[in-house]
Amino acid sequence: MTENDNGPVTAKSTRGGLLKAAMLGAGATALAGGAAPALASTKAGGSILDKWTSSKKAKLGVDLSFPPLQFIDPKTKKPSGFMVEITEMMMKDLGVTPEYVQTPFAQLFAGLAAGKFDMVGIAATILPSRALQGWFAGVPVFYESNVVLVKRSSKAHNLNALSHAKFAVLQGSSQQASGSVIFPKASFKAFASESDAATEVSVGRADAAIFSEFSAGSILGKNKNLRTLGGPPLFVDANTYFMPKEDEKLWQWVTNWLRYQSTHQTMAGLWIKWVVPPARKYHLQTQLVGTNGTAVPFKA
Repeated sequence: MTENDNGPVTAKSTRGGLLKAAMLGAGATALAGGAAPALASTKAGGSILDKWTSSKKAKLGVDLSFPPLQFIDPKTKKPSGFMVEITEMMMKDLGVTPEYVQTPFAQLFAGLAAGKFDMVGIAATILPSRALQGWFAGVPVFYESNVVLVKRSSKAHNLNALSHAKFAVLQGSSQQASGSVIFPKASFKAFASESDAATEVSVGRADAAIFSEFSAGSILGKNKNLRTLGGPPLFVDANTYFMPKEDEKLWQWVTNWLRYQSTHQTMAGLWIKWVVPPARKYHLQTQLVGTNGTAVPFKA
């Protein structure tokens, strides 16, 4: 199965002041979400939450090409990873079976607005532009530290050396949105997949690429001629579930569920299970989701 497979995949359910302000801001952004066609069905048929509990099925848009967050396990041929485990825990608490609709990441938000699925079943960065199309849950599922990768032979060892560089980024990502602000004199080329962006640097067509720490670990393992630039993360993103606007019942339940799981260290424990091992291997900095969604620095 590839990122372009759009058919449904059914899986049985299994199982700081500034940082705090950022977390609260995520909820505020969600409540201020803009227009989406899904609103009509929400008003006409009630909350999506009621639809799920009645039908016992939830149609979720996902891109399963981001290990170790979400991917197709090559052995079992089933969805797996950090986000899949969390989503299926949520669905289990509802007594609902998730039906995954494979959609390229950059098309997930338009897909939700078009009613192709009920909710985005993986967490996404709380970009303000995305909040115009729907609501983000009020508590993060994970924090994403973003790092710069360069060719191993590159003479760049700090951000200043890349001020006029050619960057490769994932299309529609926060890296694409923030990169041009951080490096105003650099040029950027967006790609449909992270592997394509990494290849662009590996073959020398780009000077650097920006990836999350969980993607960086996987990419470095496959591209021995790449290395991290070094230093602290370029920036840190809050990521959470994205749903149709105006469905307050769904938003309240998902937010409450995440807040409960944060106090029980569920996200932190699963992050250590799935993401910390590759981060530790390449000495990457990461952060855990603590009580009420606060970011907790963790030395991998």
